[in-house]
Parts: sequence; structure tokens; C-alpha cells
Amino acid sequence: MTEEPQRGVIDDDLWSWIEHEDPVADVPEIDPASVVAVMVTHDAAEFLPRQLLSLAMLSTRPGRLLVVDTGSTDGTRELLGRARDEGVIDEVIEADAATTFGAAVELALGQSEPDWIWLLHDDSKPHKDALTHLLEGARQADVVVPKLLQPKRRNYPETLSEVGQAITPGGLRVPMVEAGDVDQGQTEPRDVLGASTAGLLVRGDTWREVGGLAPEVARHRDGVDFCWRANALGFRVLTWPAASLHHRRAGHTGERPSAEHPHLDDRLAALRVAGSRGASTFGLGASSAFRALGFLLAKSPSFAAAEMRAWWRYRRSAGLTQSLRDRLPAEDMTPPDLLPNRWWPVRNAADRLGHGLSERYRDLTDVSADTSIDELTGDDFAGGQVRRRVFSPVTALVIVLVVAAFIAGRTLLGAGPVSGGGLLPAPSSLAAAWQAYLTGEAPWLGFAALASLGGLGSPGWFAFLAVLLTPLLAGLSALALLRRAGMAAAPAAAVSAVWAGATILLGLVTAGDVSGMVVSVVAPMFARALLAVVRNEDSGAERLRAPAGAAFWLVVLATVWPAALLLLTVAGVVWAARHRHRIVDVAVGVLPAWLYLGPWLLTLGRYPGRLLTGVDPLAWPDFPPPSYALIAGRILPSGLPVWANVAFFAAVALAALLTVARLNHRQWLWIMVGIAAPLVLGTLLSRLTLEVDGGTARALLSPWALLVVAALLAPVVLTQLRAEGRRPLLLVLVLAALLALGTWAWVGFQGPVRSTTSVLPGYVRDVLHSPRDTRALLVDVGPGGTVDWNVVDARQPRWGSAERDPAGSFSEEFNSMVHALVGGSVPEDLAERLRLIGVSHLWVRGFDDDQRAAVDNLEGLVGAAADDRSVVWTVSGLVSRVTYVAEEPVPVTDGQLPPGEERVLVVAEPADEDWRATLDGRELARTPGHSWDLLDTEMVTFQAPADGGTLVVEPSPHNGRFVLHLLVMLGLALLAAPTMGGASVARRGQE
Repeated sequence: MTEEPQRGVIDDDLWSWIEHEDPVADVPEIDPASVVAVMVTHDAAEFLPRQLLSLAMLSTRPGRLLVVDTGSTDGTRELLGRARDEGVIDEVIEADAATTFGAAVELALGQSEPDWIWLLHDDSKPHKDALTHLLEGARQADVVVPKLLQPKRRNYPETLSEVGQAITPGGLRVPMVEAGDVDQGQTEPRDVLGASTAGLLVRGDTWREVGGLAPEVARHRDGVDFCWRANALGFRVLTWPAASLHHRRAGHTGERPSAEHPHLDDRLAALRVAGSRGASTFGLGASSAFRALGFLLAKSPSFAAAEMRAWWRYRRSAGLTQSLRDRLPAEDMTPPDLLPNRWWPVRNAADRLGHGLSERYRDLTDVSADTSIDELTGDDFAGGQVRRRVFSPVTALVIVLVVAAFIAGRTLLGAGPVSGGGLLPAPSSLAAAWQAYLTGEAPWLGFAALASLGGLGSPGWFAFLAVLLTPLLAGLSALALLRRAGMAAAPAAAVSAVWAGATILLGLVTAGDVSGMVVSVVAPMFARALLAVVRNEDSGAERLRAPAGAAFWLVVLATVWPAALLLLTVAGVVWAARHRHRIVDVAVGVLPAWLYLGPWLLTLGRYPGRLLTGVDPLAWPDFPPPSYALIAGRILPSGLPVWANVAFFAAVALAALLTVARLNHRQWLWIMVGIAAPLVLGTLLSRLTLEVDGGTARALLSPWALLVVAALLAPVVLTQLRAEGRRPLLLVLVLAALLALGTWAWVGFQGPVRSTTSVLPGYVRDVLHSPRDTRALLVDVGPGGTVDWNVVDARQPRWGSAERDPAGSFSEEFNSMVHALVGGSVPEDLAERLRLIGVSHLWVRGFDDDQRAAVDNLEGLVGAAADDRSVVWTVSGLVSRVTYVAEEPVPVTDGQLPPGEERVLVVAEPADEDWRATLDGRELARTPGHSWDLLDTEMVTFQAPADGGTLVVEPSPHNGRFVLHLLVMLGLALLAAPTMGGASVARRGQE
């Protein structure tokens, strides 16, 4: 049985450290007189005075301090001469400008053999106790590495630059600390592979046995190579962070003039060090090419060119690499743990990517405005009473919008997908959505397919979430704009809530106005990007980031409402004409959208009315709103009560009226124009009918209505930005927003958008989606004899199918058939006509007994009741969209073409349509169009070979357009990405 330890008994092992002796207790202290310091200077007149002052203030001075000046042409030599006369330095040695750092040190040492050598750069200002601490570390090591700090800035803490380094097999620098971190004494002494020569303290015997600095590594990485060779011989290289120097890195930053790019020498040295240690030439070349590409993506062609020039020089100087390799000992005693892991570059890249994403996320989620001096000197910092909000207004905004959305969404929980109004049914899968983009004409389908990823890859779920969350996204985008403009959180949240409420009561979500929903979210983000362009004061490639961001939002905006591109292009040209220095900003902001829409411009040219419409313009019923409804924001059949519109917009107008009086005359005039112009234009456009590919559509009114709302909110925003707003006005806005959200939550989706199911029986849908790929003609006879008809198949109605007449070139045939059916004069050959254009089923609702009997008596049509009011007639025989012509037409019903003699494949599509056919993966050649005797329209025709196989007939994908869109997006991403910092860095505020 184990006894429990008694209380009060001390475990001796806990105090065993007392018996450990100091490992350097028997090592004598090093006499500073045994140290020879060598400093190399070159054109350092700008920062040399601070360097000399720090040397003069050293608490422990070296025995001798020698300076080698390598051909300076500025005032460096005069400064050195004065310092020598004052006793700061002991001797000045002159050398020519081609002398490298290592050669200059050898020149200074000559035939002497000092016990210790202290290497100094002319831009490495040591702390006064630097040598004292270095000598402490010298009792434990042969090479002592100090801590290098970034240049001191007034009122800023010390930040780390380097405390030793390593190098990967590919020549990448591996820092031992995070550069830029605040120096809090967190670094401890450690063995290290290499270091900068700035401040390096080397034992004399070690220097001589290693062979000094290698001339093959002339300007950069010479310290890494020297320390690595020292490690290979079994010497100890130890960092000693207690000793510190401020290192300006003048050669890297461009402060010291150089004929070569700073990166060229550094990369050439890195390649040479890596190559001498066994790195393959191919691997180094691939690494250089990859890095050069990265520099180009970072908008730094000078670094990319320097990278490739360094590689070229490395290839041409194999002898120098071999000479450096010959300096290595036969037996390498470098501790393996000093070498970086082979996966370090991948891990480092992932860490940097993660850090960059987290920083970007923090920037996006930090909606707080910039802190002003008034805030820093206000009551919070003066000891007064601090008022803290229990609940953030931004949090309240999000919660209210989310709760209202999901309460309203209860009415969408039905048996079918969400559709109605301008929102057509979503494709069945992400692949189908992508195929719709590739084969369709409208470029907005690409964004729709990509956005479907937000519905976990399901376009149907994305459509459901889109109609629920559009007010939330619109409110957040408006909030981002207002906070960027400088508005406080509470009023910004109130105005954003009104903007979200407007998207509801204007009917954008409940009527399925896809374009209006996108505009309500994208327009504030575009305005935010424009604000960044106006405020942009960057130069060089960095200046292109802001207009590239605006260009992206303009591309999205123009794809759903092409008129925006025309209007904003004109505005941009006028702005550039008045401010010539903005020409590049306007070009970068506008041209990508024109390039992106380039393949679509021919369609827009044929049907100019499409410029004024939104997506799927032919999906909308003919709904001309009366003028009085426009005043109340009733632009769409929303299903929401009219009194809610009247109360909401009356409250917003009241807030605008009470605040506009506080504006000056110029602002007041612009506000009136901003309200009247879109209101009048929207009213006039509502009376127009526009032709779009054989159909008629109405102009899109929601952007004009949103402009009116923005103009009504503008005076409130302006007064709040000037801190002249009144709380009662904000209360009015909050109540108006709550009215809109509450009405939406109470009524739900009672407008066109709802959960719908197909009126076609399941067996009809099975045929439409089978390899036969047939069509169904739908005819609906309403009260008063009104007739609506449509054509559906496996591809329509779906996103993008209402960009053109669904009947295509067969519209005249279908129209004559429908009128014959309704009129009772049905042609005897109706079934054959339907078969030739690929119609397998005829669905009719609202026929009386006589009309139904007329169709029942036709040969080739078999009728069956679908429900109480509708009938489905099936065209007898196996109808298929594709037939091949032998002695007589034979339908292809199972996707397999039987072998036989060469024949012609006829597809029930107009000859001008872009379709393709493949047989076992081989593409078949198009032939001149084929016409049937009963039809005047020519069909798509292919030449089929004698052998059979699997036949696939489908619309041709527009891969070239996809490549163009991808290149435009990649170009915008490149321009919007952070630019690699140039060589020069700011030195303001340094001590």
C-alpha cells in the first residue's frame, strides 16, 4: 500500500536547479580591447551622422574601430574625417566602389589576427550597450548574432526586424521572428543557421578557419553563407537578443542609390547559396519562374524582371557556384534542426494567406468609422460619465431583418420550388445552372450559377434564400456605405433599415424582381467603391485598386440592368473631362464592364429595348402600373397592402422634407433633381412596351424607384454627417422600417413569388426530361376568352429562358395552332405538325365541351384529364426532338443511333440556332437546313455516318465567352489586389 506524502515535505527534485552551475562561470570575461570593429560605408551621408553618434555613445568600445569607405561620392568621407579627428573612429581606409563588403573587411584587417571581429554596416545603429551584451554571448559561442530592430519612430514602440535567419533549399529567406512585431523581450538566445552581417561578432580563429566572407556572395546573404559554413565546421552560431541594433536596410529599401535593382543581388546570392548546397538547377529555375509570376500578380514588373535576371546570371556563373561549393568542408556538421522543414514554404504561404484573409475579414466586419480627434478628446477620455449601449444598433438591425425574413418565409414552405413573377424556376442542379450559362446568351447567368454555391450548390435553395435575405443584404450594403461615409452607427442603422424596407414594399422580393433585388444590394456597394475612388490618394499601381473595385460592382450591375452601363459611362466621361487626372480611374472603372458584356452587345444592338429591361424580361406579365401607384411605390404586384406603401413613403418623404430645409441651396437643388428625374423617367418608361426577341416586355422600374428612395434619404444622411440630425427624425425612419418589416412578416409571400408545382402530370415531365427531349405546348383559356400559351421542355422555363421568345422561330406555327384550337377550326394534320417540331404533349385548360371534342376527334392525339379544368393530349407515336431521314423520318428515342447508311439528322430547332451533335464523342458536321413539307421553317441538320453509337444533341456551349469573362474577372482581381510595396519606405518620424 502506497503511503500518501506528508504535508510540508519538500521534494528535492523541485530544487535541483540550485546545484546546477553556470555553464560560463569558468569562462573568463572577454576584454573589449581584443575586439576590432570594421564598418563599411558607401554613399551614406543621409544616415551616417546617426550611426557615428551611436558609436560615440557606446558604453563599451572596441579596441579599434576601422572604417572602409568604398568610393562614396556624397559627403560620407567628410563626415568620416571629422569623426576620426574627434576620436569616434580610429582609421579611415579608402577603397573603390567595386569593393564588396567582404573584401572591404579583409582590407581593413590586413595581416592582423584580432581575437574578435565586430562587423558593422553604416546603417546599423547599435544601442550603447550592444557590444557589452555581445561579449556576454561570446563566452558561449563562436559567432554571436544581435537582435536587429527596425528604424526607431517617434512615439512608436520598438519593432523587430531580424534575430537570425535560415534559408530553404530553394533560396527563400526563413526569418526566426515575425518582422514588424513589437519588441517585448520575447526572443531568447538560440542556435541559428545564419544571420545578417550587421552587428555580427565573430571569434578571430573562427573567421580565419571559415575563410571569412565568400566573394562569390557579394552583397546579400553573405552572413547566411558564412554562418552556415561555420556551423558546418562545428562552430556555434548563437543569437543574443540582449544586444540590439537599429538596422535601416538601406540597400533593400532603395535609400542607398544602386545601379541594379535591390532584389537582383539578393536573389542571385540566394540562388548561389542554395545551389552550392545541392539545389537542382531545374528546381531553382521553376521556383524563380513561379516567384516572377507572383511578382507580376502583385503588380511589380520590376521585381519580376529582377527575379528572372538573377536566374539568368546564376545560370551563366556556374563557376562561381562551384567555387562556393568548394569552400564547404568534406564533413558537414550542421545540426539538422537548424535547417528549415522541406514543407516550410507551403506552410508559410498558407499562414500568410490565412493572415491576409483574417485581416481582410476584420476590415470588412469592422464597420466603425475612423476615430476622430474629437472622439479621443471627448468626455470618454476626460473622466466624464461614459454611456455604453447595451445593444448595438447594427446587431438590432440584423436581428430584426433576419426574424422578419424567416417569419415571412413560412408561406414559401410548400411542395414545389420558389418561383413566380420575374423569378423563373431554378435549374435542377449546379451543373444545370452552369450549363444554362454556357449555352445561354445573357452574362448574368454566370453570376447566378456562381451564387448558387451560397445555397450549398443547389440553385433552388439559393433562390429560396435570395428572396428571404435580400432585404438583409441590402440593409448591410447600405450600412457599409454610410459607415464608410462617416455616419455614426445608430443613424446609419436607421437609414439602412429604411433602405431594406423599401426593397420589400417596392415589391422586389415578393414579385420576384431579380434585377431589382441585385440592384438594391449592389448599388450601395458600387457607391461605396466610388467613394473610395474619389478619396483615393495613392500613386502608382496601388492607385488602380479603388477603380478596380468599382469596376467589379459595375460589371455585376450592368449584367442585370444594362442601362446602368450607358448612364455611368456618360457620367464617367463627363467627370474625366472636368478632371483630367481622373482619366485612368474612369477607364479602369468602366472599360472592364464593356469588355465583359462584349459578346452580348450584338444582341443588345438587335433589340435595344433589352437595355431598359431586367433579367428574363419576357417572364413578366404585362403589368402597366397606374401613375398614382408609382407615387406610392406600387411598381409591381407585391401582394402587400397599398396602405403600407402609402404610410411608409409618406414617413420617408416627411423626414426628407424636414431635413432638406437645413441644406444649402446647391444641395437642396440636387436633392430635388434626384427625386424628380428618376420619378418622371420611371413614370414615362412604365408606359412603353419594348420588343425583345419576338416578345414584348416592360421597362425595369425598380432601379428608378430605388434612386428616388436614395434621393429621399440623402438629406437625412447629409444632416447626420454634419451632426445636425435630430432624434425624432431617426425615430420616424425606424418606425417606417418596422412598418415595412412587420407588414412583410405578417402577410408573407402573397404576391407572384410562391412555392409552385408544375401543372403537367408526372408522365409528361418524364417524357420531357427523357432522351427524347420533347416539348409540351400549354394553352390556358381564361375568363372572357383571353388566351395565354407557352412552350416548355427540359430547359425551360428556367433561369435565362425568358431572355428570348421560348417558341423561337416556331412562334408563328404555335400561334396559328393555338388560335385554331381556341377557334374550333383545328387542322386535321395538327398531330403531324406537332410531331415535326418536337411537341409530344398538348396541355389545355379552360376548353368547353365543343372545343375539347374538336381535338378528341383528331387522328394522332390521345386525350386524358389532368384535373377538373385541364386536359392533356399525347401525340401518338414516339415523338423526339431528333429524327434521322432514311426512307421516312425515324425518331431517335433512346439516345442511340442505329448503324446504317449515311443519313441526315434533323433537330426540331430553327436552322439559325447554335446546336451541336456528337456520336460517341465525335462531333458531327452541320449541313444546310432541312425543311418539312408541312412547315416553312428550316431545321438544324447534321450529317450522320453509317456507323451507329451514342448520340448527344444539345445547345453549343460558348466556351470562348467563358474564357473572356474569366480573364476580365482575373484582371480585376489582379488590379484590386494589394500591390507589392516598392523599394522605398517612409522614414518620417524617425529619431
